[in-house]
Amino acid sequence: MAFAGYSTGVGSIASAVSVLLIIMGICGLSICSDDSTWSGERAFDQMGSTKLVYSTIESYSSAQSSRASEWNQTAGIFEDNKNNRGNSVAKKSAEITETEDWQETTGTTADASNKSENDLESNFKKNSANESANVSRNLEESSTRNLTAARSETAGRMLSSIGEVSSSDVLLDISENATVHIKNSTAVSYVQFLHSGNLLSMNDICQTLGNAGISPDDHVVIYGECMPCGGGPAPATLVYWMMKCLGHENVRVLDGTVQDWIAAGKDTDNDTITRPPTNYTAVFTDGFIATYDWVKSGAAQIVDARSVQEFGAGTIPGAINIPYSSIISDGKIADEAKLQRVFAVLDKNRPVAVFTAQPTKGSVAWFALELLGYDAKLYSYEDWVYNERMRSSQENETAT
Repeated sequence: MAFAGYSTGVGSIASAVSVLLIIMGICGLSICSDDSTWSGERAFDQMGSTKLVYSTIESYSSAQSSRASEWNQTAGIFEDNKNNRGNSVAKKSAEITETEDWQETTGTTADASNKSENDLESNFKKNSANESANVSRNLEESSTRNLTAARSETAGRMLSSIGEVSSSDVLLDISENATVHIKNSTAVSYVQFLHSGNLLSMNDICQTLGNAGISPDDHVVIYGECMPCGGGPAPATLVYWMMKCLGHENVRVLDGTVQDWIAAGKDTDNDTITRPPTNYTAVFTDGFIATYDWVKSGAAQIVDARSVQEFGAGTIPGAINIPYSSIISDGKIADEAKLQRVFAVLDKNRPVAVFTAQPTKGSVAWFALELLGYDAKLYSYEDWVYNERMRSSQENETAT
């Protein structure tokens, strides 16, 4: 797959990214054979594969299963503190109920001379009720604040608040089968960038973007969810990662959902707009893609963003489990204060390779790390398993 027609810069990096040949298990597959036009961008094309057969990772289970119980115990640090707040409300309610029951019992047997005590009990009841009301009000206020999480200037270059969206921005809805869109949006479902679970070739992706009327110079704001997947920003961050790999400079993810947009009093529409086609020309960069050799070398910290259960079943040796769900709050990227706590175990002076079995979710962790200023690259567990098996097979052949 030649890229001679691309903008200057692609040809000069072809040799530098040729090491990406083995990513996502493409070496040894038919797509590599007899293809004299292959270049390093094949790695990009293959990112997105979710074809991992979990029976192939059983050999790693014994080495990692002992860590599962430890992470089960500590996984609570990744949960939003709303559960704790909810428990606090429940406790207050229980105290109020116990107080009411006690007052009812003592009230039927108390002598008139105990009126002052009953007054004290009544005051306690009122104070408890007021405190419970304050807790509930604080919860509501906290929920409202979550709609517009505090963001730094760095985050503002990756996330666009609802109020920051301007008429000059190209709103790109990447939802799957959405029926309500932000007014004047262009719709290109993220699945249009995929084929059999993998990203399309760069040529095809550029054609898809160009057909949608998007050019490399546009200021693009990506939004949308995969509702069949349970919602969340994963498809948007994957498309963001994809466009950054294409060299698109002015691209951000909307810091919110269509529902948040509606709550802010903004206009929506049942239809999207059709923009005049353009010629989308990419300048590919491999700066956001991790390779097997790089991960294997130990040069990077490794973050396994899968669930605790998946991590316990097997992972890359030395990986740290930071579940994808810990990065999400109310369907959006969590605020930076929480993200700082979530990633506190990492050394900010060292690069990070982050992976999941599904790069859509892995892209969320990558996005959050980049947002905090880490040097992060996206990787695939399938690529690790494939290359480990290939290495083992080669070693066995050499030994025999």
